[in-house]
Amino acid sequence: MRALLIVDMIHDFVDGKFGSENAKNIVPKIRRIAEKFRDGDLVIYLKDSHKKGDAELKVWGEHAMENTWGSKIIEEIEPKGGDIIIEKNTYDGFLFTPLGDILNEKEIKDVYICGVATDICVQHTAFGAFARGFNVYIIEDACSGTSEDAHKRAIYYMKRIYGAKIVESDEL
Repeated sequence: MRALLIVDMIHDFVDGKFGSENAKNIVPKIRRIAEKFRDGDLVIYLKDSHKKGDAELKVWGEHAMENTWGSKIIEEIEPKGGDIIIEKNTYDGFLFTPLGDILNEKEIKDVYICGVATDICVQHTAFGAFARGFNVYIIEDACSGTSEDAHKRAIYYMKRIYGAKIVESDEL
C-alpha cells in the first residue's frame, strides 16, 4: 500500500490570499491522482489550519485560520469516504500531527506528495517523510511553487538532498 499526501490544496493557497494560476492548474491532475490512489491505497489531505499565535503568522500574516473559508479544502478535490484529513500548523505535515503514526500503523513505506507550495510545505513535508525513513516520491507536475524558479529549485533540492524520486502524474 502507498499513501498520497495532498498538501495544502485549500482556498487561501489555491484561489485565495496566496492563490495562483499555477495552483489552480494542478487541480485536475490531483483529482485524477487521488482517484487512482483510492483504488487500494491511502489518500491523506494535509491542510494548514492556524490559531492566533502560530509561528507562521509572524512571517505570512493571517492565513488559513482555523474554521474559515481560507482553510477549507477546495471543492474540486474534496475528500471522499475513506480519505484522511490532517490539520497542521507548521510547514511540515509530520510535525505535531498523527501523520507518521497513521502511516506506520498501515505499514506504508512509499509516500507520494503533491500540492502547494513546492518550496515550502511540500518540501518540508518531504523532509518529514525522509527523516522518518519513508520512500519519498514527488509528483512534479502536480505541485506548484511560490514561483516557477522556486518550484524547480525545490524539486532539485528534494531529489539531491532527500533522495526523493521525481515522478510525473501520468507515470502513476
